Amino acid sequence: MSEGSAPIDQNLLRRLRRMRLLLIHPPDDDRQKLLAHLKRIGCQTDTIWPAPDVLPESADVVLFPVSKKEDDTAYAWMAGDENIARIAIIAYETPEILTELGRLHVHGVMSKPIRVFGVLAALATAVSIARHETRLKQRIKSLDDTLKARRTIEKAVTILCETRSIGEDDAYKRLREKAMKDNTTIATIAEAIIASSGI
Repeated sequence: MSEGSAPIDQNLLRRLRRMRLLLIHPPDDDRQKLLAHLKRIGCQTDTIWPAPDVLPESADVVLFPVSKKEDDTAYAWMAGDENIARIAIIAYETPEILTELGRLHVHGVMSKPIRVFGVLAALATAVSIARHETRLKQRIKSLDDTLKARRTIEKAVTILCETRSIGEDDAYKRLREKAMKDNTTIATIAEAIIASSGI
């Protein structure tokens, strides 16, 4: 091994080999070449053509051709399968195809004719980007939930202050104590107070 080069990350290969890949591609030489290389890497790969209306639940990575301007229903399942790593296979870089890549929200691209070099890099990059995107979406959802809970608690505190003639600190303390007593969240208690007040 030359100085400065790094060994292949065995953990990366193990992760890729545990994933289910779906290759959506016409049965031609490119599909055979790509399928053979994916099997050499050790990936669990299924093939299908034409593209299904619904993506199989077992797929973690999907590789599919983008050859021209597709209609709005092509690969419609992509809108709902946010956790799937998507790799487009393209033969040209026309403006229409580049627009499609954006619409289909791909994480990686392979070019035709298929070459063995670059397949592993495209897989690793797409999986990494898809996972990072999933983590970001989960974090955003968590922050949204926290913000929503905070607003609910503030509204309940205001209601308690007005109906019980107490200060904000006392109102929050009562919410917290009730939540601990009922073994639930403060937000849940706050929602019940808001609901009972008719607001």
